[in-house]
Amino acid sequence: MSRIRSALALVALGLFAVAGHAQTTPAVSTIVAFSLSNPVGNLVKGADGALYGVASPATSVTGGVIYRTTVDGSDVRTLYQLKADDAISPAGGLVLATDGLLYGTTKFGKAGELNGSGSIFKIAASGTGFAIIHRFALSTSTNQDLSPINTDGAYPEAELVEGADGYLYGAARAGGPNGTGTIFKISRDGTDFKLLRGFAAITSTSASGLTVTVDGAAPTGPLVAGTDNFFYGTTSQGGTNGRGVVFRIAFDGTGFQVLHQFSATLADATTGLLENADGATPLGGLVDGGDGFFYGTTAQGGTDGNGVLFVIPADGSTFTVLHSFTGADGARPVAELMVASTGKLYGVTSAGGVDSAGTTTSSGTIFSMDRAGTNFARLYSFDGKHGSLPSSKLLETATGVFVGAAANSGSCSYGTVFRYSLAGDTVTGNVKCGQKKNSYNSGGGSAGFAVLLLFASLGLVRRRAA
Repeated sequence: MSRIRSALALVALGLFAVAGHAQTTPAVSTIVAFSLSNPVGNLVKGADGALYGVASPATSVTGGVIYRTTVDGSDVRTLYQLKADDAISPAGGLVLATDGLLYGTTKFGKAGELNGSGSIFKIAASGTGFAIIHRFALSTSTNQDLSPINTDGAYPEAELVEGADGYLYGAARAGGPNGTGTIFKISRDGTDFKLLRGFAAITSTSASGLTVTVDGAAPTGPLVAGTDNFFYGTTSQGGTNGRGVVFRIAFDGTGFQVLHQFSATLADATTGLLENADGATPLGGLVDGGDGFFYGTTAQGGTDGNGVLFVIPADGSTFTVLHSFTGADGARPVAELMVASTGKLYGVTSAGGVDSAGTTTSSGTIFSMDRAGTNFARLYSFDGKHGSLPSSKLLETATGVFVGAAANSGSCSYGTVFRYSLAGDTVTGNVKCGQKKNSYNSGGGSAGFAVLLLFASLGLVRRRAA
């Protein structure tokens, strides 16, 4: 009889465990819904636990905004609204430096500056002390791809990284002596700027439709510092096949090495997507797995043309595709991966996914995967409710809780800061669209947030082709 009771107790415990598991279905919620400004770049967690980021303008009133939000959206503030004569279009996220200040970049210079090339700025977490510490040189000409040529770089689109020496390091997508981009360093007060590398000249013809160089071109992702005194990164174009490279460069600018050349692509006869074996067009940077390997994504290529996840060791001796996206499980990843507290890789794709009927969609996904390339899982398919076009690296704010930015859709149509919880808990967030009261009225707002959002009907920014 005691054995029967024990067996029944085990069954009851098992049922309880199953029931408990069923109640922890992961959930996505909105932290902030944007209106008339689109969140861009990666988020950074401040010393106060809040999230800091930038948004690119959708109207001609402002050059962009720098914002702060608590992780539940209960307190959202505009830290600084860029004026037209400051600079236009923050593109990369922010970095929190060891001096306690936030540093970032803008893609363009001042409004009306037709040959402006971007800037680097700093600001305190309180929103005070905004200053431009470097303006990239005006372009003097263009190369055959019509990319600007100057002395120090143009269109920096990724966040900076702080080195152990206290300098800030970054990449510019264009500019430099050949118009193919640069890698640079700058002191935090802006007084010491050094060009570490200008990517090589284009060797392909304009008619080819490719940008071929010996060493890469158009770096759009952030650098990542290795433990071996090298920075590691990617270029979205260039290389011998014009489909980008993985590279490394010593902290002092020496020892540049191409670790991998992405292979040539063929367009699928039906879909038109560019296919190959190893991926193409890496738009995001790399993440250091802490295991001697770097992990990354490509936005194109792979067996279905939807991009891949890959791994490469620090010496570049091997290159392995861990996953090739099919569309249903995601497509076109443009952001860096992240290593969660569990050791798993998490990321987003800017397109792909499925709806409730199982039909492939195009709003993007959240996914996870073991670093060995096993147990790939599509965790969530965006449908617009909590955003679409997720294009930032995920940030783990607590165990099993991830936040990121989606550049479009959401309650106010211009993107979101979203939250994904493995435990299934949600936040109310701020989805007021800049209004004191509306049909989405929930969560705590602030006057500063209204300043961020209320730029209605004042004309679209005239964006220059980049």
